[in-house]
Amino acid sequence: GLPSSSEPHGSPLLLPLPDLTPGWAAADHGVYPQNRSLDPPHTPALPLYPVLPAGTYWVDPNLGCSSDTIQVSCNFTHGGQTCLKPITSSKVEFAVSRVQMNFLHLLSSEVTQHITIHCLNMTVWQEGAGQTPAKRAVRFRAWNGQIFEAGGQFQPEVPMDGCKVQDGRWHQTLFTFRTQDPQQLPIVSVDNLPPASSGKQYRLEVGPACFL
Repeated sequence: GLPSSSEPHGSPLLLPLPDLTPGWAAADHGVYPQNRSLDPPHTPALPLYPVLPAGTYWVDPNLGCSSDTIQVSCNFTHGGQTCLKPITSSKVEFAVSRVQMNFLHLLSSEVTQHITIHCLNMTVWQEGAGQTPAKRAVRFRAWNGQIFEAGGQFQPEVPMDGCKVQDGRWHQTLFTFRTQDPQQLPIVSVDNLPPASSGKQYRLEVGPACFL
């Protein structure tokens, strides 16, 4: 069920929004604003759409029972972007059923996600002064099983690769995944990470998968 903090008047309220474009969160699917009380609408909710604030909402992409609603962050002022956050930023784990994710994919046309690897004396992409990824570069497994990797069919954007600097200080490498195949995201595993050892460490910072 939904957390009690999100159940005004003792029961969760799913607010159905009419068919609006863009943004599946406003496309005829149940949307519940967290910690906000709204009377059940008896007429189309179109007048509510322009005044809904950006924030955290409970949504039900498959319009089934409320027990499998998922929590997302919605930004109604920037194209209706709907972001699904990981359970914790240190792991690529998401609290969403495969059924709900399938509907979310069907209702989306583009997805973006960022993953940052913080590292101490450990390379994860390029090595040294080279401009090409190392053979030991990390790989990322997509939701649909495809692989994002250096030199592969699918490659992440790497706007910053500080981990190639090994000077006894922490650095970071940023990976950006931007795709018009929604079934690829979110990323479900980060593979080929070098083992941590004395003086060599890393930690993940997993960003939300944001759907349009």
